[in-house]
Amino acid sequence: MAALFLTLLLLSSAAQSAERTLVFAAASMKDAVEAMARAYRERTGNPVVVSVASSGALARQIEAGAPADLFIAANPDWMDYLEDRKLIDVESRTNIAGNTLVVVTGDGAIAPPVDPEPLLRSGRFAMGDPAHVPAGVYTAQALDQLGLWEDLRPMAAFGENVRVAMALAARGDVAFAIVYGSDAELSEDVAVAYIFPPETHAPIVYPAALTANAHEDARDFYAFLRAQAADGALGPYGFTKPAAGSGS
Repeated sequence: MAALFLTLLLLSSAAQSAERTLVFAAASMKDAVEAMARAYRERTGNPVVVSVASSGALARQIEAGAPADLFIAANPDWMDYLEDRKLIDVESRTNIAGNTLVVVTGDGAIAPPVDPEPLLRSGRFAMGDPAHVPAGVYTAQALDQLGLWEDLRPMAAFGENVRVAMALAARGDVAFAIVYGSDAELSEDVAVAYIFPPETHAPIVYPAALTANAHEDARDFYAFLRAQAADGALGPYGFTKPAAGSGS
């Protein structure tokens, strides 16, 4: 009996030492974060599960009690939303990546226009829903800066996240989509037709933070992720370094 008890105790300790880390990540971060999770598991043996959706949907799930350990958003607003509700470890918050905003089409590569207006008026287009998708917020800002938002808004098909918007363009359901440069970088089904100048929208940054209830293994994975990001490991997935002065 004593030997059995000791065996069960050791098995319990081993299970606790490899507690699963649950990461909630913005949809545009899917490929990059899943790659970091695989690399971490190969190095440590500790499991990491990545769940992706729009930043707004994920933040509301955390607010509702979802057991996420780490949250990576596609803009600061939804991280602020959780911070205001004391649902993240504020001291752990940092920006781990930046991005660009681009127009993509499924019709093959075209020469990027100097004046994007004819392209943007060429037909129905897809974008993230600005009500809860950061890419949609940046898109609305960029089109408004170009004086086109009010005219083009009725032509927009709002996707539940940026990957859905890109898929619509890839299938030819819309003339084009406005997505992140990182999404276009990883897709063989679309081509970049235009890159919005950075000054047309707020800096695109990806804040990350541990949730208020994150366990120690999650903290270890987060440290690994931050170190990898600082070393440029997110670059091959189309991400840039966070814009200078974009906050902590």
